[in-house]
Order: sequence, then C-alpha cells, then structure tokens
Amino acid sequence: MKIITISGASGSGKSTLANHIHRQKEGSLLLGIDRYYLSKAEQVERHGFFNFDFPDALDTDLMKMHLMQLKNTGKADVPIYDFKVSMRTGYETVSVKDTIIIDGLFAGSLLSDIADFNIFVDVDLDLALLRRIERDMRERGRTLESVTEQYMKDVRPAYFKHIENIKSSSDFTLKNNTTIDELLKEAEQIFTLLDSNKS
Repeated sequence: MKIITISGASGSGKSTLANHIHRQKEGSLLLGIDRYYLSKAEQVERHGFFNFDFPDALDTDLMKMHLMQLKNTGKADVPIYDFKVSMRTGYETVSVKDTIIIDGLFAGSLLSDIADFNIFVDVDLDLALLRRIERDMRERGRTLESVTEQYMKDVRPAYFKHIENIKSSSDFTLKNNTTIDELLKEAEQIFTLLDSNKS
C-alpha cells in the first residue's frame, strides 16, 4: 500500500488534484490533512497562540498513527473537522484497499518519513489568494476582510517559511496557473510514475 502526499500553497489546487487521483485509483482513500487540525484552544494550550498556517497546528502524531493503522488493517477512525467552529466534531471509520492520498499544506514535510511519493502543486501566489478568497467565503462563511487579514498575517509568511521548500524535495511538481483541465492533463504523468514504481 502506497502513501501519496500532495503539498502546496493554499489555493494551489491540491484538493482538486487529490480528488482526481482518488477517482482514478480504485480502492484508494483520500484523507485531507485538515482533519488533523487542533482547535484554537488546543493550539493555545500547546503553543501559547493559534495559527492554522503553522505545522504544529496539526496533530501529526495522531495522523501518523492512523496511517499506520490503515496500512496494517485497512481501517481507522479518523477525525471530522469543522472549520466553521474550528474544532473536531466527531470521528468516522474509513477504509482503504490500495493507495492513501494525503493533501495538505505541509503534507510532504510532516509525512516525509512514511510517504512513498510526494507531489507539489506550484502556483502564482496572487492567483492562489483569489482562489482562497472565493473558497473561504463560499465554504467557510468568512468575510473578505477576515480572509485577506489572515492571508497577510499568517498564510503568505507561512508559505515562504514552511511550504516553498517542500518543492525541492518532492518527487513530482505540477504548475497550476491556468485551468483545471490543464492541471489534470499534466497529472496523467503521475499515474505513469506510480505504475512504474509499484512495489
């Protein structure tokens, strides 16, 4: 069983690519790293502040434990995270037969010791910001002011500090500055690489 990570800036297209690979790989499991965010209170308790664009905002130990369970047994009880209230709201049992796909800002670095194949989605940051604004206002009930304030305070600095360097150690990099169709067309190379590296 392989673990594939997909990393990149917020708004780069990680989730779109992850969903595409999931649809093409029968028996695969798509497990967003966002499920493992700590609540604001938990972050403050552990670090003295909360910042969702900081790698330690994630419960990496729990995520790795669940990934090992999935590799060993094919099942695990994973968290459900609600961004509207910024906390876990429960757990659900997931199962996998073949490939585990993990997408998230820091997936390639946090899981570098257990991942089999790391993908980085590269994007122009101005375009990524526009995509993030549209997503957060539509899906997470955010205001334009709150999204842009968080972007300048946390998101952009975190990209240069924690995310950009993942690209150099990735097994494959995709550029996503045009359309989803172009991104998915380029992604076909990934399936060739995965098939050629089957264990």
